Amino acid sequence: MQFLIKRETSLADALDALTMVMLNALGAKYGQREGFSRFFEQVSRFLGSTERNRAVGLIRPGDLAAKVQPRTVTMVGERPERIRRLAIEVGEVMAKCGPKSLGDGLDALTSTMLTAIEATCGRERADEFDLLMGGFSKEMNGLSGGHVQ
Repeated sequence: MQFLIKRETSLADALDALTMVMLNALGAKYGQREGFSRFFEQVSRFLGSTERNRAVGLIRPGDLAAKVQPRTVTMVGERPERIRRLAIEVGEVMAKCGPKSLGDGLDALTSTMLTAIEATCGRERADEFDLLMGGFSKEMNGLSGGHVQ
């Protein structure tokens, strides 16, 4: 989260980059799947037009009453290239943190996405995204025969 805030990343770019990192890790383990592309499209379409360019905000644990003033991020460069570069940088941060398992890494990415949405768009939108993630998680559990390790 701190990395995304420091970079003044738009919520749309953050979600797409975090999703890309997650799906690249899953693709490396399970091979490319049609469900991965479908999920990426769902995440990309999740945000409304008024939410896409808001800067990622931060909610500190236990500080759910904190309000983050949404502001617009000035976009520099072509979006797919920005997302690709951001995904690479997030992947490097994840590698330095060294999650113990793929499941731990995916949980960390999911938690970051949910926190970013909650801080930027509110709890209701975060709950909606959590449902989207839950559906994808069920698909993944079927693919891995239980829990992603």
